Amino acid sequence: MLLSGALVVASLAPLLISDSVLIRRNRRALETLEEKYLTRSSSALADRISAYYASATTQLASTAEEMRLASRLTGKDPFTSAEAPRMLGAAIERQRSLLALRGVNPDGLGSFAGPEIASPRVDEEFRRGFDAAHRGERYSGQPFWVPSLGPVAVLAVPVAGSEDKSLGVVEALVSWGPILQEFLGEARREVRATLVDRSGRILFPFSPGEETRKHPSTLVADFIRFPARVTRSEETGHGAVLASIAPVGEPEWGVLLERDLDFAFASVNLMVRDTLVWGAVSLALALLAGILFARRLSQPIATLAASARAISEGAYGATVDAGGTAEIAALSTSFNRMSESIRDAFEKVQRAARENRELFLSSIRALAEAIDAKDPYTRGHSERVARYSASIAEEMGMPSEDVERVRVAALLHDVGKIGVDDRIIRKPTALTEEEFEVMKTHPAKGAAIMGAIPQLADIIPGMKHHHEKWEGGGYPDGIKGEAIPMQARIVTIADTFDAMTTTRPYQKAMEISYVVERIKSFSGVRYDPVVVQAFLRAHALGKFVPPPREQVSEPEEELAAPLRRAL
Repeated sequence: MLLSGALVVASLAPLLISDSVLIRRNRRALETLEEKYLTRSSSALADRISAYYASATTQLASTAEEMRLASRLTGKDPFTSAEAPRMLGAAIERQRSLLALRGVNPDGLGSFAGPEIASPRVDEEFRRGFDAAHRGERYSGQPFWVPSLGPVAVLAVPVAGSEDKSLGVVEALVSWGPILQEFLGEARREVRATLVDRSGRILFPFSPGEETRKHPSTLVADFIRFPARVTRSEETGHGAVLASIAPVGEPEWGVLLERDLDFAFASVNLMVRDTLVWGAVSLALALLAGILFARRLSQPIATLAASARAISEGAYGATVDAGGTAEIAALSTSFNRMSESIRDAFEKVQRAARENRELFLSSIRALAEAIDAKDPYTRGHSERVARYSASIAEEMGMPSEDVERVRVAALLHDVGKIGVDDRIIRKPTALTEEEFEVMKTHPAKGAAIMGAIPQLADIIPGMKHHHEKWEGGGYPDGIKGEAIPMQARIVTIADTFDAMTTTRPYQKAMEISYVVERIKSFSGVRYDPVVVQAFLRAHALGKFVPPPREQVSEPEEELAAPLRRAL
């Protein structure tokens, strides 16, 4: 079955991968084309509006210059002269987008060219244009609707006289018919085109009573913060759309184009459907061919696989007898030789691993014994602390690997005493404060020594911090609580137990029951309560048995001070 499946997969995988890659690449290519199209369309429409306004403004500025020259040549008010209507009418003929022109002096008197328009909105826009141009500013009004004319907008430019004195204002009513056709053209392509200003308000197309409505698109919100060309997909009130916005520039507006994703990516969906259909047909044919070929090979291979499974479960060196073609027979012979080689190699690796482990542990024990040998009173101390520490770790339910690390850390916990003067280590009386400060350096020295061996990196915390206290104030770092590594918390109690139950130059061995009660009394103060409980359970099981020694019921008072300091 496995071989059959492998052959079928081998026949199907290339088709599945190729179809997946083809769909992904074609989808992205078509999506990119659609995004580029919408980006170009929004940019083109924005440029068209900008150019339309620029052309009308240029013609308006040219008319304003004619008015200024007429004033200089005649010395009369050009706006109220008999020539003013002709000049304004000529400008309308030159620029068909100009529906009407008005030229007025600062007093509001002047001439008008074009059809009579009875519209309060037109009058209001002319007034706004006049006010802006009278201040020396150009005015580009937003589009609005006049029933008799359709969409229009008002432009105004100032006519400057001598010494920056205003002669008047030239205003134009500009048709938005050509721009409307551009918007209608986008609508015929299932694209919604919207003109917005820098506050996000919809300018065009507009509906009566919605002149102040803001566009809800997040793309418009981003445009308000930073006007730039952006195209992306987003969720709107119309559903998921592909949207593109482009700044007009002058005026400071933006053109937003939106197209429903289903329509925008219709070609993508069609491509995916066709690819999946033809891919499914190809897959079916490949599957049928794979099954037919697999059946001819699967039976002898299944026999070989069953035998190989038995070998993989540990029956190294077993032979395999699988019939079939010459190739299968040759494979069986090669597999038998391989099985024997694996068995031999496995046995060698096992022997080498055992030897290396024994060598490592022997080296560690030898090093610990060498440290203990510096002080005849502590002979065997490291080995006992290692045994006690492993018992506590086992009671805490640690994995065997962690128990072994605790054991090694305990074996090496005093290795730093190599760097402490023998006179201090062998001193038969209590240490002075200065000597004790030197002795306190041995955990850090031991960590530094063993730190040069990368394989021992995970046991160094137990060596370095076995003199820290749960409530703080220990050494070398003065850390406390959970900050103390678990290895060190275990070694601390094992080290204390052995120190109190072993005769030293400055103390006699204490009764085990007294030592247990003392350690228990320091739970939560100097020792981790969890570790203390594990110690108590291990002691109750008889795992803490110190070597035979002379014992007393409790420490003598003159020897208590160095003991308390060690604790």
